[in-house]
Amino acid sequence: MSLIPSIILIAVTTAAACAVPGVFLVLRRMSMVAEGVSHAVFPGLVLALLILGAFRSPFLVIGPAVLGLFLVFAVQAMNRTRLFAGDAPLGVVFPALFSIGVIIVSRRYSGLPLSENTVLAGDINYAALTQLHIGGTAIGPRAFYVMLVILLVNMAFTLLFFKELKLTTFDPDHASSVGFGTSRLYYLFMATVSITIVGAFEAVGAVLVVGLLVAPAASAFLLSKRLESMLLLSVLFAVLSALIGFWIAYYLDAATSGTMAMMTGVIFLLTLAFAPRRGLLSKLRIRARRRITFAEQLLVMHLIHHVDGERVTPACSRDGVRQHVRWEPQFAEKVIRQGLEHGYIAEADDGLIPTMAGRMLCSEALLYKDDVCECGIVRGGLEKHEYEQ
Repeated sequence: MSLIPSIILIAVTTAAACAVPGVFLVLRRMSMVAEGVSHAVFPGLVLALLILGAFRSPFLVIGPAVLGLFLVFAVQAMNRTRLFAGDAPLGVVFPALFSIGVIIVSRRYSGLPLSENTVLAGDINYAALTQLHIGGTAIGPRAFYVMLVILLVNMAFTLLFFKELKLTTFDPDHASSVGFGTSRLYYLFMATVSITIVGAFEAVGAVLVVGLLVAPAASAFLLSKRLESMLLLSVLFAVLSALIGFWIAYYLDAATSGTMAMMTGVIFLLTLAFAPRRGLLSKLRIRARRRITFAEQLLVMHLIHHVDGERVTPACSRDGVRQHVRWEPQFAEKVIRQGLEHGYIAEADDGLIPTMAGRMLCSEALLYKDDVCECGIVRGGLEKHEYEQ
């Protein structure tokens, strides 16, 4: 198999394998735990190389994964002491483990293709050159088959324990109250996360694997209402990031792993900006629309207070509305125009008057009876509304 298809296969399977557990990491707010595990497995990998002396042993996956689970146990034990707040235990344990690995690799493995730079960013091109042989025949890059097995394991685990994962993710208190063993499932899940990180270590390194775990799932979260759709979108975004990142790196002669991780961030920023319900632009539009709706209610209530008074003409005219409510002229005209278009107010000889639709709009406003408006006119029989000057 040639180099480019090998790199693409490794990139796609690695991204998809990371995207599946990444959904539950994001929903459980455990993204920094993944960061810690990605650093903690490094000394386990180095120690496995030190003991086994070969890159092809299956213990190179099992050993570091066990050390990643040790990090999880250690952090949980420190949290149970209640001596530390927040994620302080995580910040203490994983730099210590990672630094041990850096010290060992800088002294023991200087002659092997395992360096501090490879640890941080990986080397997917080198991984594509390492072929798996069966009966003396090369059948493809070894990293591809490793990540394919891990992807199938993650998918099988998610399908088998989907209901349990869903329950413990969204309502852990209820799961505990009905006697469900949340701790067992938690450690099983973290075992799959550790194995995924170790498998992706060779291709994308300790730092960039966190981007593949978290960013596609975070992008999917902004676009999803259901867990099933979030899982599918997370895998889709991860695969797109891998493919687009590879071709950008290919034409720019840049680092493939880094460009893949960068594309996960680009897709996240795009979804953060343009997501229909949770995007920033959507929230700005909703906020502006709510501001206008509230202003329309305020305008109608102002007219209700003054429509039958002695000073109806100055208070209910366009200039009177601007003076009483103290709006900017441009904003006041916009609110009046919107109120007329929606049928909440109407124009009369004396100025503006509220319609029945406008009165219905304000029927649920928090008003009391016998209020004095800011211009001193008592409107008995109405519910109270305090205009803020």
